[in-house]
Amino acid sequence: MAGPASPRTVLVTGGARRLGAAIVRSFAERGYRVVIHHGQSAAEAEALAVALRDAYGTESRIVQADLAEPDAPTRVVDDAARAFGRLDVIVSSASVMEMVPFEQVTPAQWMRTEAVNLRAPFFLMQAAARVLEPGGVFVQMADHLATEIGWPRLLPHQITKSALAQLVRAGADLLAPHRRVNAVAPGLVLPPEGMGEVAVTAFLRDVPLARAGGPDDVLQAIHALVDAPYITGVILPVDGGRHLRR
Repeated sequence: MAGPASPRTVLVTGGARRLGAAIVRSFAERGYRVVIHHGQSAAEAEALAVALRDAYGTESRIVQADLAEPDAPTRVVDDAARAFGRLDVIVSSASVMEMVPFEQVTPAQWMRTEAVNLRAPFFLMQAAARVLEPGGVFVQMADHLATEIGWPRLLPHQITKSALAQLVRAGADLLAPHRRVNAVAPGLVLPPEGMGEVAVTAFLRDVPLARAGGPDDVLQAIHALVDAPYITGVILPVDGGRHLRR
């Protein structure tokens, strides 16, 4: 008689803070073992791991890496797979979003944004094709801004996130039939640091549901895409309908 199945394992990049931490917690609530990646948030990652252990008895591991380094994405995935002997889900959540006027963007800023927002997901996905369990899922955090015009202080972020859409579609085709690739494109669910009330109000004028979302809206979308075995190559907007007007 076969023994009990091993708990599923998830890796979340950028998993120590803000939305990334909420994603980690949501998988812990569902009984997953979690691998928390961070770049420079060691204290937050440790505190999250302790909180999850105390709340849910979650087994966790912490992986530190700067995803702008060329070999970091592959190393992170391999470390995560070794941590518990299997890897079922990867949520690629880490990103760079710097507000810089178009004429002031430097090559260094461009290269870091491209490295974290586009190159790292590419090589995370490449490693996922090798180590994810059959039936495993790669979920990329996209961005509703990828298809909008009128954000001149966010161009490197927008352009790299737009390219991610092609990566998700191509990756879904390449990893099929045994693994799936999907993405979630959040709207205003956690206002960027420094976004004031006036800016939020103006933003919501183009949101048909006329309100901001919250982390739970994104979490529900992620788990829907993870749990639905016949969905791949989808970029799911979680933006209150803003994509209908922009």
